[in-house]
Amino acid sequence: MPVIRSSRSRVARQAVAPAPFAARPPLVRDPWLAAVLLAFALLVVRTLGVPFGEPVADDFDHLHHVLFSHDASWWGGGGSASFWRPLAYQGYYGLLHDVILSHPVWIGVLHTALLLVSVLLLYDLVRDRLSGPAAAFAAATPLALEATRALLIVPVHIVDLGLVFASVVAWWCAARGRLVPALLAVLAALLCKETAIVTALMLPAIARPDARRPRRVWLIATGALAVLWVVAYVTLRRQLAMALPHGLEAGLSPSMLLDPARYLWAVAGSLRALVSLPMKPEALEGPVLAITFLVLGGAVVRIAFDATARARFARSRGLALLGLAWFVLATGTLLPVYPVWSPERIVYSSLGLGVALAVVLAAAHPALLGAFAALRLVLLCLAPGAPDHVTREVADRGAFVDFERLARLQLLMREARTTLAHEFPVLPPRARVALLHPPFLTDYAGGDRALQVWRRDSTLHWVRWDAMAADEAAGLAGAMEFREDSRPPFRRVDPLALRALFVAGRLNREQRFQAAYDTLQQAEALQRDREALHFAGRVAGLESWCLGMLGRVPEAEVRARQSLAIAPENADGHLAMAAILNGRGDYSASLAHLDTLLTWYPNFPPATMMRAEVFERLRSAPPGTPGRPR
Repeated sequence: MPVIRSSRSRVARQAVAPAPFAARPPLVRDPWLAAVLLAFALLVVRTLGVPFGEPVADDFDHLHHVLFSHDASWWGGGGSASFWRPLAYQGYYGLLHDVILSHPVWIGVLHTALLLVSVLLLYDLVRDRLSGPAAAFAAATPLALEATRALLIVPVHIVDLGLVFASVVAWWCAARGRLVPALLAVLAALLCKETAIVTALMLPAIARPDARRPRRVWLIATGALAVLWVVAYVTLRRQLAMALPHGLEAGLSPSMLLDPARYLWAVAGSLRALVSLPMKPEALEGPVLAITFLVLGGAVVRIAFDATARARFARSRGLALLGLAWFVLATGTLLPVYPVWSPERIVYSSLGLGVALAVVLAAAHPALLGAFAALRLVLLCLAPGAPDHVTREVADRGAFVDFERLARLQLLMREARTTLAHEFPVLPPRARVALLHPPFLTDYAGGDRALQVWRRDSTLHWVRWDAMAADEAAGLAGAMEFREDSRPPFRRVDPLALRALFVAGRLNREQRFQAAYDTLQQAEALQRDREALHFAGRVAGLESWCLGMLGRVPEAEVRARQSLAIAPENADGHLAMAAILNGRGDYSASLAHLDTLLTWYPNFPPATMMRAEVFERLRSAPPGTPGRPR
């Protein structure tokens, strides 16, 4: 009987075992390649509208290094104080800095081309081991991530794009038994980003050994390369005293590997980004997660209980395990950067996860494969697009930086650069330029290095309001203010007009109110761009205060209301109105102005002092006075 049962089981297995996949046609004639290209086209369309290649943030560190350091060595940070990534920093910026500054759109073209080649190589890699739909799903997985858009738009993301490109090339070469090209690709990936250690670890398992190069040769070669790189990387970081940004270095210790919060953060963030969900919950989260768990759970159940599905899964199980191992190891590299989330990091890990999911879903049922692909493409279409103007604030989706924030910063940099070039085409050496009323969370985007790189002069500096107050804007060569509702958003402020405003402020503090008022009139006359409303509001607000102190209260009230209509965040206008209302005994209205002012400028001394005086008056006011405490 056992023999009979064994024979019957063997026959059953043979009956359900699927036939091997037929040989694929050449890549250009593969019908499922069209699906990959359509996903690629959708990603590009969802990226349009941004200033492709406009440098921001870290870009200026590396451009500044190339232009002014005169250090072409690959044994330094290349402008980075945190990482040794010479191929991405010294190599890329050294070769392309002129293109980045003069024709940044070509950087977008280059990045788009590198992503396309990466996806084509990935598809060519897996199509011999998966069905057409499954291979297309695996190759298109990074294309259905809204986070992938960030790799196309900013020069500094050559770090992640170079990592992806070189890793796919290494995988493609290893699968064809080409040891030397695969090792060179691994080295290129390591010199782009240290995360490529995962590529090195996975390469022997991915490689196709032969009699001349058995698997132990792959293990020895990639192991030696990885060890040499680790020694060089650790040595250079110590010699250069490099440290992770945002104080993350302090959290690095062996105990990090035992911290469940880090693992939960890395896995949850990666899986959420896989379906284009931000780290912070949003309205679509419930339905999206429900559909995702339904599809993936249905696939697992079908494989568990259906013999045909199990047989299909068994045929490509090894590929699925390799893809899953790639994802797990790549996700583990996120642990040191906890809790600073940037979704574009998961593009690399998605290379493996996409393959694993393709195997599981295709084995369960092709309809599940199509359903999950459709869900992810729909979510890509629903993801926030490129902003058409620079906003004062930006939505917080739980990421330090994401596509929406990057696009906003790029737009800000382009508008600032072009307005500055138009309004102040010549800046003398050591010139100072003022940026007034800047958008929130934009210090990361530029700084002095942006101005210096744009003009190729390392002596130029941006100055803010508090820095100008010390010398009353003396020697200022240019000034701009930001207005969210203006097109363009940056308006020219004449340096002499700005200086007159500071002089008037000093005269006001000296209680020389008539002289201050006359100086403010000069500031108005000197300012040519009447759309610089924040500057105009400040002038009008201080004028209202001076008029009030000169006893011209009706005129002061009119001017104060005008200043608040021009610029609602104008401190002097609110102070003047509060003082006028105090004089009338309307303490409740006065406190409303002071409280509004303090929401914008917390602990602003004149406002806190006046507010204390108002409460003192209210305590001694007769019962029934509006605002009097009971």
